[in-house]
Amino acid sequence: MAGGRATQARSNNASTALIEAASQQYAEGHLDQAAATLERALHIQPNNPATLHYLGVLRLQQGQYQQAETLAARSNLRVGANRALYARNLQLITAARNAQRSGAMPAAIKDSERAGGDASGMITAEQLIRY
Repeated sequence: MAGGRATQARSNNASTALIEAASQQYAEGHLDQAAATLERALHIQPNNPATLHYLGVLRLQQGQYQQAETLAARSNLRVGANRALYARNLQLITAARNAQRSGAMPAAIKDSERAGGDASGMITAEQLIRY
C-alpha cells in the first residue's frame, strides 16, 4: 500500500513539473512545445481533467478545433465537482465548434494574441496543480 502511494506521489510530481514547463513554454509563445509537454504529462496521468483542458486550449489556438473539442469533452467526464473547470470546458467546446463552422480562430484569441495577453481562458500552472 505504501509503495502505491509513493508511486502516485512520484507520478504527481512528474506531472506537475511537466505542467509547469508547459505553462512557461506557453508564456514564451512556444505552443507546439507546450502541447508536446502536456502530452507527456497525459502519458503520466491520462485522466487529469485540467491537463486535458489546458491541451484543448492549445489545440484551439493551433487551429485543431476537433481535437480541442474532444479534449474538453474528455476533461468534463473527469472534473468531478469542479464547476469552474466544467464551465471553462463548455466555453472551449463552444469556441471550437464555432471556429470549426466558420473556419476562423475565435476573435477573443486573435485579439489576445495581438495584444500579447491571454483572453483564451488559458490557466496557469498554479491553477492546474490545484485541480
